[in-house]
Amino acid sequence: MADPHGAIEELVRRPWFWRADQPLPIVFVAGRDGVAFEVAGRLAAPFQDVLPHASVESGEYGTIRELVSGLAGEQGQLGKPVAGSFLPPPRFPLVQFVLWARRQRDERPSDDDDSGGARDAGGGTGRRWPPDPHSRRGQDEFKERVKGWRRGRYGGDRGRRTSADFIGRAATTWVPLGTLAVWLAGGTSDLVGLIPWALGILVALAGTALQAVLSIRGSFFNGWFRRQPYLTRRRFERLPRYALRLANATDDEIDHLLVHALCQDLRQAYQKWIIPWPSWGRGLYGMVVLEARSSGEATERFLRILEETTEETGLLAPILVLAAVPDELKDERRRTVSADLARLPALVDGWRRTVRRRVPRLRLVVEAGGPLPDADHRPRLLGSRLRAIGYWSVVALLLVGPAAWAVENQRDQQAHCGGLAWAERIDGECVGVVNAEGAAPGDLFDGEVTKLIAKIDKNNASAGDSGSYVSVVLFGEYSIRDTGSEDSRRAGALAELTAVEEYQRTVSSTPRLQVLIANSGDNLRQGRRGAELIKDMAARDPHVVGVVGFPRSVAGVEQAIQVLHEAKIPMVGTTGTADRLGYIRDGSINGDTGYPSPYYFHLGPTNFREATLAARFARRTLLSGVTSPSAVVVQDGSPGDQYTNNLAEDLVTALGTEKVGVRARIYYSVDGGGISKAALDACRRRPDVYLYAGRAPEFLDFLRALEGKACGTDTVRVIASDDVIKVVADHGDQITSLRRVEVYHATLAGRELWRQSGATPTAFVYGLLKGGHPKASDDNLIITYDAVSVVYQAANRAYRAGGLPSKGDILYELVLTSRVAAWNGSSGVIDFVDTERHDPANKVVAIMKVTDSGQGHSVPMVRCGLLDMDERPVANPLCANLPDAPPSEQTGRP
Repeated sequence: MADPHGAIEELVRRPWFWRADQPLPIVFVAGRDGVAFEVAGRLAAPFQDVLPHASVESGEYGTIRELVSGLAGEQGQLGKPVAGSFLPPPRFPLVQFVLWARRQRDERPSDDDDSGGARDAGGGTGRRWPPDPHSRRGQDEFKERVKGWRRGRYGGDRGRRTSADFIGRAATTWVPLGTLAVWLAGGTSDLVGLIPWALGILVALAGTALQAVLSIRGSFFNGWFRRQPYLTRRRFERLPRYALRLANATDDEIDHLLVHALCQDLRQAYQKWIIPWPSWGRGLYGMVVLEARSSGEATERFLRILEETTEETGLLAPILVLAAVPDELKDERRRTVSADLARLPALVDGWRRTVRRRVPRLRLVVEAGGPLPDADHRPRLLGSRLRAIGYWSVVALLLVGPAAWAVENQRDQQAHCGGLAWAERIDGECVGVVNAEGAAPGDLFDGEVTKLIAKIDKNNASAGDSGSYVSVVLFGEYSIRDTGSEDSRRAGALAELTAVEEYQRTVSSTPRLQVLIANSGDNLRQGRRGAELIKDMAARDPHVVGVVGFPRSVAGVEQAIQVLHEAKIPMVGTTGTADRLGYIRDGSINGDTGYPSPYYFHLGPTNFREATLAARFARRTLLSGVTSPSAVVVQDGSPGDQYTNNLAEDLVTALGTEKVGVRARIYYSVDGGGISKAALDACRRRPDVYLYAGRAPEFLDFLRALEGKACGTDTVRVIASDDVIKVVADHGDQITSLRRVEVYHATLAGRELWRQSGATPTAFVYGLLKGGHPKASDDNLIITYDAVSVVYQAANRAYRAGGLPSKGDILYELVLTSRVAAWNGSSGVIDFVDTERHDPANKVVAIMKVTDSGQGHSVPMVRCGLLDMDERPVANPLCANLPDAPPSEQTGRP
């Protein structure tokens, strides 16, 4: 036998949240002598403590207004909390407003007596109450009463709880929207300052405050009074005047409005709002048990009006009504309205509206005869409670989630340098491509670097607007820490940026040129990670055609070349000159000796070429009259510095070839210091010449130490590497003031080489000779200019209308830059003749003497290599057969 409680449970259980709510019937339990009410009570008993519930006996209330107040008033039964539901009870703002407005009919003002007035219905004298809705005095009176009602309704501790409830409901909407505003304002790029965060907080606070205030004032729900048919609120009618009209309305009008408002309040309690609302979590409908024993009493009229308003408006209340009635009230009585023939069109329109509403018959009638239902039914509450828990989980996610997102986003912003897609913050430095998706943030590097990058970004924007462009990545170190005035790294970085900005600005052909700045951290320590970010970016951006830079021969650069080699990205090195720079480690080949990457091109001369020229110059020029010349080599022994170690070895080899005895190799380190001790140790050997293979920061102190030590009676001759060129430019006066020390240094490129040459300078060099960039490091400036030039020229040759050149196209064009297709650069002829190593053939290298010449502090003593293809080879024995690379590395050369 089917269980009646099971049927009731099926009715009050809401369907899954993605399905629409189903209409609920009015179940009439017919019987005599109170049996029907007992049966209805037994049917409702298992559910009265687990859902919104109310029970009303016959005669308990005299009017519908009292009945609705008992159900949904401020102390109504349906508004009491339900234990175990995990949700706040339904609220009835519409019903309570109508009840309050109607109550004003009985609350005459205390100062309403007027001896000159008319006698009222009770025999006293006074003005009309309630006042006429059109009277100014009545409207003012109700305006103050509405204000007082709101203060009393939402004042005190209850007001704080109510306000907190509304604010909490609003926050679940506006906190996520504020977070969305932050994201939209910031995007995936840099969140500039605090503007997006301020905007998001403003949206969240303003939206929460506005929704909470409108909810507390009832403004969200009062608009419904304009859309319903009973005592409709007129357009633009103020709420106090509407309340005054309700106070003047008839009882029948108020009864219909109250029942209809009760249905609407319940519907709002179960409506699936777009914004998060407790209605999403309600798993059980409410239930009302009513007893009606005679026609005309409050409960019977309530049932009849409930059916009438539902049929007339189509608004089905999400509440199950169990009505205990005698047999004579169980039959449905439908009203049939007759009208004149002239109103037939209106009747037809009304009938069609009724058909469109398709309101089902609400009344289900069951007989109370037979055995009474059992009272031990246990409803299944797991689903409804899980639904409530799910709702609170969503609320928690919407409130806590944005906060967690904000924290995580802030961490991500910090980790990605303010939201840059292809950059990361590592050890306080922004590593990777800083302007891949727009202008670089202005707070990543120091002022001069930032200004130059800003100029490049401006050029990038112009190139991007053209529609046809290629991108070249400049790989270097731009977050250098603790730089001193003698540190060539910062000067080199500024020169690189200056060079690419000037070249980029002069490109006006198609495709245009974009320059992407890739920082690899202080001392290029993050070279591997920087290259990995370049690789990832290049895989998604077909405009990227190559990478230039690699200014120093250190471990980070070696690692970067390895990564970019595996990605098959063409690379053109600038001032990195170690012999084996560009070699790829492969344990399967020759015992891990490595092999030259076919994607890496050396633009500057190798250390071996520089060391050979320095050794020849020392022996054949400086020590030509010495029978058994000797030398010491001072080198930086810092781990990971491939340049100084390789240059020192090449110097020892070259000096041996020139029959110059190497008395010692003196070591010091940048991090550990010891340059003064190194100078003292070198002096004790009494060499004829000092070869300085160290780095620039210690060079000036090394010279000062030699000046003050007992290094012999003769002039101390020092030949330094190309790394010291910026120190010489900045401190030439101090160096030339040293009377016992004579200083020479190697250079890879320089404007002074052109000044004393018959070759026609390039436009860029011509500008330098006219005084352009007087404080720049010439080696970095000129070679970087050539590096970006040679890559762009390859891209320009490979470019075809409507199609970007591939990286393979660029590689092919770079390989072809040889022999008759060699290219005249600002650093000399660029001729990648070696088919494997891609070393430049007969590249310019020179030895300069530091002196006070009037034109600068360095003058060329010897220059090898061609500045121009039409230039005659230099007739100098020091340059005869000057090697481009060590003999063991010259494979593939014809």
